[in-house]
Amino acid sequence: MKPRDDYRNGDGGATSSASRSDDSDSEEASALEQELQLDDPEAPARTLAALNALRKARQHYDVLLAAAGEEVAAHRAVLAAVSPCLLAMLGEPPPTAAPVTLRLPGVDADALRELVEYAYTGRLRVRDTAAARRAYCAAARLRVEPVRAHLAERLLRHPTPGDCLALRALPDLSPTHRALLDAYIAENFDEICSSGALAALPLIRIELLRETSAEGGEEAPAAVADAALAWLRDHHAANIDLDELCSRTHLLFVDGSGALRDCGELPAATGDAPELQEYRRERERERATRRRERAGATHVPDDDHVQAAPQSQSAQSECTVIAARAGACGVTRAVVALRGRLAAARAAWRTGGADGPRGGKNDTVKFVWLKYRACSLYQTVFHNKLQYYRLAAEGAGRSRAHMSVGRCAVGAAVLGERLVVCGGYDRVRVLRAAEAYDPRTNEWTPLPDMKRARARFPAARLGSALYVFGGSDGQTELDSVDVYEENDAGGGAWRARAKMPLARSYAAAAADPARGALYVVGGWAGGRSLRAVHRYVPETDTWSESSALNTGRSQCAGVVWEDALWVFGGCDTWNCIASTETLSLKDEGAVWVEGPPLGTARRSVGAAVWRGHAVVAGGSAGAASLRDTAFLSRGDAAWKAGPMLRRPRAAPALVALDDVLYAVGGFSGKDFLACVECLYEPDGQWTTLCAPPAPVSPLSKLDDHPSEHTQKEIVPQENGLSPQ
Repeated sequence: MKPRDDYRNGDGGATSSASRSDDSDSEEASALEQELQLDDPEAPARTLAALNALRKARQHYDVLLAAAGEEVAAHRAVLAAVSPCLLAMLGEPPPTAAPVTLRLPGVDADALRELVEYAYTGRLRVRDTAAARRAYCAAARLRVEPVRAHLAERLLRHPTPGDCLALRALPDLSPTHRALLDAYIAENFDEICSSGALAALPLIRIELLRETSAEGGEEAPAAVADAALAWLRDHHAANIDLDELCSRTHLLFVDGSGALRDCGELPAATGDAPELQEYRRERERERATRRRERAGATHVPDDDHVQAAPQSQSAQSECTVIAARAGACGVTRAVVALRGRLAAARAAWRTGGADGPRGGKNDTVKFVWLKYRACSLYQTVFHNKLQYYRLAAEGAGRSRAHMSVGRCAVGAAVLGERLVVCGGYDRVRVLRAAEAYDPRTNEWTPLPDMKRARARFPAARLGSALYVFGGSDGQTELDSVDVYEENDAGGGAWRARAKMPLARSYAAAAADPARGALYVVGGWAGGRSLRAVHRYVPETDTWSESSALNTGRSQCAGVVWEDALWVFGGCDTWNCIASTETLSLKDEGAVWVEGPPLGTARRSVGAAVWRGHAVVAGGSAGAASLRDTAFLSRGDAAWKAGPMLRRPRAAPALVALDDVLYAVGGFSGKDFLACVECLYEPDGQWTTLCAPPAPVSPLSKLDDHPSEHTQKEIVPQENGLSPQ
């Protein structure tokens, strides 16, 4: 291959035909196209920086350059674009080096072309809202976050009755965007139904059967829809198959207390109507078929398929009625969000004259209901008593409110009288979002987004300002520092400060209020764990080097305690470590010395100072997230074990506020957590309650089955469906 002049220095030239794309047509773009387009001049630089990071980590390189006994990994295409000499030396690729084909089922071809064009040029062009939705879905699936965020913001500016459901069905929308669309759909539901948009959604058909046919079903539409959705949620767990739900009509029985039950699960009775008997047989056949399918199911991996990015945890756990309206003959129509998917629902009452609702006599239906109630009466009474005592044991208190999204590897600190959490990862992306928790109202409030998305970073408060240091944006380590300060009016803003001397992620940070300084300790950069420690003085906005650690460590935790800087655990590039180190802040020439080792080697651990103790909680042992808590008291040579967290948490936020210790978020080993638990006393128990549980009579004093009761707090799962 002969080098071409227009490849020199990677510049195709202003007249190069190779540099022109379909976007350079002379036709003037429409106003809509201009609004949807994205021009991101920093995208090529980010792509090249990520490519360079992969090269340094010896990933996805395809050529080695050798000089003076050293080898440097590189990418053929980059070398060919930057150097005509190297282009000539590289020549044609070997005939055996066929391009790898990655199949992307479900991704629109035009959307894929635009995403690839964006990766190289920073430009995205879509011509209409339908194309924008397809590009959004492709960007969400491939986790091209700048494109996904841009299109989400543009598409939601002008929803219409005809397209708002298609927008609401987009994957991975933020909670704020979902709330805006839900409000629009509820307000314009009649117009949406008239537009025919509802017919495009999968339809869940539900028929409701009462104890007797004398009651007409005059409940409010939202109440009917909520009750039906609650049944769907509670009886179809996280592996719910929407297509299966829509494949048949569900016949539900409403008992005297308003509880719903599938008629296929009611006990058979003499005189059951033929339709009821047939429905029960169909349900049993379906259950038998599913059992056989599960028993014979095998998974065959397909390595050349790119797996879809999973829905965010908030979307996976979402079960809500967005809008509902009553129609003729007692029919309720609704739009529901069910575990990340949108569906239409139709709930209707079965009615009849002298004959019962199912075609049999009312007495027959009533007999079935009475038999069911008699069989479950004891269980219901017992459950109510148990629930009563449990609520008493919890002081009938509220649980701590959850964050808006499950996340880990966050920055967190106390600011004023609130606990602030920012950034981190959810299941899908690196976050910019920040929110604050007020224990007085038990509410989380959104704060302004950070200036850029970041995770694996530390945060620390000094005075009335919250500082965030470095981290990762999902592609490369960061050296940027931002500070959040609130004004007298209650608002706040982020602003940039002097960059760190070294870009790094997985560092620890701690504030030294007595000397007006902050420290950033250890971290990860260039494929290794660091010994570097840097000191930052906000008053002068300057950085300086401090004494280096004895052991390079990343994913560690740090605090200032007893006039000394401490660092706990972490990872020495390959292994979790239990060691701790401490640096006296009283002596300017002090060096790090070894502290009492943790009882368990761990990384991604949370740390705080609480009631005069240094505290660590959670973390990861490498193969599993941990629940351990440990305390170190002044002068002690060893850590003391504390109460176990209620949930395993790797990379949680551990913060002391108003004499209470909080553990927020983290990764359980399976889920990115949004829940909060707290510790009120060092010798107490972690709890999700807003107040310490009050002592009550033991549950073993119940009259029924005393051996089955234990005094145990009811802890909601992350999806809010069932107790732990």
